[in-house]
This record gives sequence, C-alpha cells and structure tokens, in this order.
Amino acid sequence: MNFRELPTITEKQKEIMDLVYRFRFINRSQLQRVLNHKDARRINTWLRDLVEKKYLGRIYSHKLLENTKPAIYYLNNNGIIWVRYEKGMEYSSSYERLDIKYLKKFYEDKHASQTFINHCITLFEFYVQFKEYERNRNKEKKKGVLEYYFETKTEMWITKRLHLHHQEDFDEIKGYIPDLYFEKIKNPDEDNMESSTFFLELFDPKVPRYAIKYRIKQYIKFKEEGKWKYHTGMDGKFPIILLIFPNQQKLNFLSGYIKDELERSYESEGLVFLLTTYQKTMEHTILGGQKIWKVIQEED
Repeated sequence: MNFRELPTITEKQKEIMDLVYRFRFINRSQLQRVLNHKDARRINTWLRDLVEKKYLGRIYSHKLLENTKPAIYYLNNNGIIWVRYEKGMEYSSSYERLDIKYLKKFYEDKHASQTFINHCITLFEFYVQFKEYERNRNKEKKKGVLEYYFETKTEMWITKRLHLHHQEDFDEIKGYIPDLYFEKIKNPDEDNMESSTFFLELFDPKVPRYAIKYRIKQYIKFKEEGKWKYHTGMDGKFPIILLIFPNQQKLNFLSGYIKDELERSYESEGLVFLLTTYQKTMEHTILGGQKIWKVIQEED
C-alpha cells in the first residue's frame, strides 16, 4: 500500500482523534471536560485546525435556540485514513494498517441519524463522568489510586475481528459486544489490588421491548456457555451488566422479565444486572450509587 501523506497534527490533537474514533461522535463541551482544560479557546483552535485539515467533520446549527448547543465532531476522510495508519500499528494488523473493510462504517457517519448521534454522545458523557470522578478521587491520596479502563463497541468490534481465535465465529461474537466494556481497578500497582468488570448497554427510546428481551437473553446465554471466560478482566468474574433504559416504565417491565429469565437459567449464579434510567444518570451521574440503580440477581 502507498501511504498517503497527511497534514501534520499535534500530540494533543491525536488524543482528540483517538477519542472521536472510539466514540464516533463527541461534542466540544465534553472534550473540554475530559481533557480537563480550562481554556475553551485552545480546544476550539485544535478542533478548528482538525476540521480545516479534514480530519474531523463538524455538526453545528446556526438556528435560533440551537446555536447555543456545542458543536459535534466525527471522523472525516483524513481522520479515517489516520485511523488506518495509527490504529493499524496499535492493533498489529497486516502491513501496519487496517483494511478498509473494517472502517467502512466511518464513511457513513456524515449521514448518521440523530438517534445514533445522541446515543454516541450519551456514551461519551458516561465516559467523561467516570474520568472526572477518577481524577477528583485520586486527588484524595488517602483513598488509594483508582483507574477505569474502557473499551468501546467500535474498539471491541475491530479488535475481535482482527484477532479471532481458531474456530471462532465473529457473527456470534459480535452479538455479545456491549456498548461499553470497562474495568474498575483499585490500587493497580499494589498487592491489595482489586478489580471488577462491567458491560454497559444503553437502550434508545425507540428500541422495542422484544429487542431488549433478546439482548438480555444474549447476555444470559453468554454466561451459560462459558465463553465469557476468554474476555474477562483481572477479577476473573462475569461482568456486572448495567442496563440504562429510556424511561421508568420500560425499566419496571424488563426488571420482571429479567427475574423470570434468571429463575429459568441453570447458570445464573454470579450474574448481576443493575438497572437505571437515562434521566437518573443525567441528574445524579452514572456514579450515583444506590439512589439510581436497581439490583437484580439470582435469589439465594
């Protein structure tokens, strides 16, 4: 392959590119928070340069009442080529690049639906909330070090497809890939290190109940078949499943369904579902604790 020379960008701009690649759509306000940068003008300068160099596309409305919303960014053509080069080396793929077949969906993002854009921005908001909490907590050194490690659906989709184990079926594997996988690690460099892993699934308002039921069954099947053991974190346990619903009505209905499915399952021991609503995660943050999460697991 003849490598195309791309316009030069800074290391901080590469950090921005990495976040856009992982989450697909992010807005300027979120970016400023996750980078912990007080000067919005500097962020805007980096973003403007990336847009001018066609690394990023920009969505911004000049309409009255909408022009107060922060601009949204996604990968543009040079950004997708950058991903092929940079991520190809990171993932150790053939010829130090990603084949274009893995990246076709990024070319479609300029025509993405508002529902998909909102979905991606919400997931990035959760990531920002976790990172803000991690940063603030670690200032209190008496509590020890806390780290969150994340993988998005985009990252997992590409990684699993590039590195399939013998006789693995990617069509089956992708059915178990959540919106976000993350690992919470306390005291990572100490003998008393503790970790726990999570699958996070965000359901949009228009997702029908039967589709949510199917997704829940997939997770229970994943636990029953034992294949999750190849994809677990340092704790060696099945991930805790976080389900975020668009409203309380769907949460109430699906909580009863989950209880019934756990009772039918022969391998539900250690399988824990935590349920909440989008509104609660925005009011209290996703780290709102017991006040926002409903716990469902196999009863003793």
